Amino acid sequence: MSAELRRLFPEGLKNNEAERGKPRHEPPLRFAPSKSVQPDDGEDTNSKTITVELGQKTTMKVVPYVFIDVESFLAYQKQHTYILDQQDSKANWAKLASALEDTNLKICDISPNSIVPQDKTTRKRLVETKDSLRKKMEAIITKAFTLYQNMSAPALRNEWDDIVAEHCFTTGWLDEHGAPSNDQRGQDWETLVDCKRLHLLTVCDMDAAERHDQYMNVTLKKPQRLAIKPFYKRVKELDELAPSLPCLKDQLDCPAEVKRRNVSMSPFAMCGLLMRNVSVQIEDEYNCLHSVVPTNPKKLVEQLTKIETKLGGVPPHGLKSVRFKGDGQPDDPNKRSRSEKKKAKVEHGGRGNSMEARIPRKDPPAPPKAETKCKLCTEYGGSAKTHKTHVCKKWLAGGKPHPEWKGGKAANINVHQGSDMNQLMAQQAEFNKTIMKQMAKLGKKKKKKRSRQHFSDSDSSDSD
Repeated sequence: MSAELRRLFPEGLKNNEAERGKPRHEPPLRFAPSKSVQPDDGEDTNSKTITVELGQKTTMKVVPYVFIDVESFLAYQKQHTYILDQQDSKANWAKLASALEDTNLKICDISPNSIVPQDKTTRKRLVETKDSLRKKMEAIITKAFTLYQNMSAPALRNEWDDIVAEHCFTTGWLDEHGAPSNDQRGQDWETLVDCKRLHLLTVCDMDAAERHDQYMNVTLKKPQRLAIKPFYKRVKELDELAPSLPCLKDQLDCPAEVKRRNVSMSPFAMCGLLMRNVSVQIEDEYNCLHSVVPTNPKKLVEQLTKIETKLGGVPPHGLKSVRFKGDGQPDDPNKRSRSEKKKAKVEHGGRGNSMEARIPRKDPPAPPKAETKCKLCTEYGGSAKTHKTHVCKKWLAGGKPHPEWKGGKAANINVHQGSDMNQLMAQQAEFNKTIMKQMAKLGKKKKKKRSRQHFSDSDSSDSD
């Protein structure tokens, strides 16, 4: 990810904010960038760097790459290609190849059996030139392989050495006709690309392009905390890495009807992705201004950014969001009519304006609760929580029945009946207790009788 995008990304943005659920298949590239690997404490990072010559007496320092994720791995391989381009490695190799072809033609024009001394000398000089050109071409290729090796950390370097040894210096590989070859492939630009692709397959699957295509068109969504412009830049950055991913179409046994997926999106497809990830309000605003679907992503992002700023979806830092009326004019609270001010007061909880509504206010302290518990019913019996003491119609002060409580006399009779009932219940409990004791004694006697019979039976058996 570029430095500009890292600056625009919200702090702590995670992948689940930019994804519609968990991906079914692990994608090779995720929307949220991964954290870089930090060196250990006391570790000298300068001693690990290597100095690379770029050309015109310029150099650059490169830190050997340690694997973080697939995105950083692709950046590491692109850095290798960038250094080769700065060194004009392929251009110099092409010049030497052209000179070698011309030298071969000149050698063919002179017969090896010529008896002319001058022709013999010229042919010998051309043969020496041919050998020199071949050595220079081989040196450029070897330097490119060695550069990739030196740019790798020890773990990746060992994997790279195994891949180069197996792919470039072994026989038995299938040629273009499908027959085993007795020759080695050797090292050239084509085998360099093949080895880099095989090295990439050690950190991702062979269907990485298909997974990336599904992630971009199905799983990806715009985070709410991210504006449209940085979202588009990040999507474009991921889309540019698609051609570097392994694809099922590169496999020998791939069906013919399978389409190649390691290709970048077309401008029309990119516009469709952006329109799918904006809010309904932004989409409606855009459709009101345009009668056809968008086809230019850059112009679309500019227009969506203006609409987003107007609606206040992601307000820019340092700017206050402006409230608009239905006709698109800014809403000034000081120029409202009496009915509009009353409506705004109701919307903001009875306060005059939205600024007052945002200020938290402390609620007034609640008044002390009045006593709602009857003391007489609490002491002499009754529903004490349903009324207060001074309105009690069941008891008078001192525990006397209230004359309005079912005639007074009936209430007094009920009181005595309640005491007699308590006495009867106490007598019944005492009677039950006596019966339980007698039953317990009978149970003990039966146990003793059984034990005596058991001992007598055992004695009789012993005597027999």
